[in-house]
Amino acid sequence: MTTSIRSIAIAGAALSLMMAGPLVYAQTPGAATKATMTAKLVDADKKAAEKTATVEVTISGVELVDPAMSKEKAVPGQAHLHYQVDKGPVVATPSAKLSFHDLTPGTHTILVVLAGNDHQPLGPQEQLTVTVPAAPKATSGSEKPKP
Repeated sequence: MTTSIRSIAIAGAALSLMMAGPLVYAQTPGAATKATMTAKLVDADKKAAEKTATVEVTISGVELVDPAMSKEKAVPGQAHLHYQVDKGPVVATPSAKLSFHDLTPGTHTILVVLAGNDHQPLGPQEQLTVTVPAAPKATSGSEKPKP
């Protein structure tokens, strides 16, 4: 008789827990904060004239780290950035400031994505546009300017 009373007590306790609602587990610091990201071009026109673009990113809610530190396994509260110019190769780095050099004349799109250590997007991303002007045409010394 003792066994069946104990079984009823255990079943009753389990039912009480289920009816009390979901369990709340402690989270890793920073995991409860939603990650946010903003990206901007630094001195866009000046840099574009130099065939360069510099992106500066501001992050909150996560710490930027090298994903290799966690053997590229997701860790709550940690992230890095993915930069990509014109659907070219992705640069994965914890650096919040990155420059791109030798851009060709024309319009370029730079995609910045906040990613977890496993390289999966965490949500925030921004797309920036830079236009590199065409080089001025050289004139020969024999041409006279028109009045």
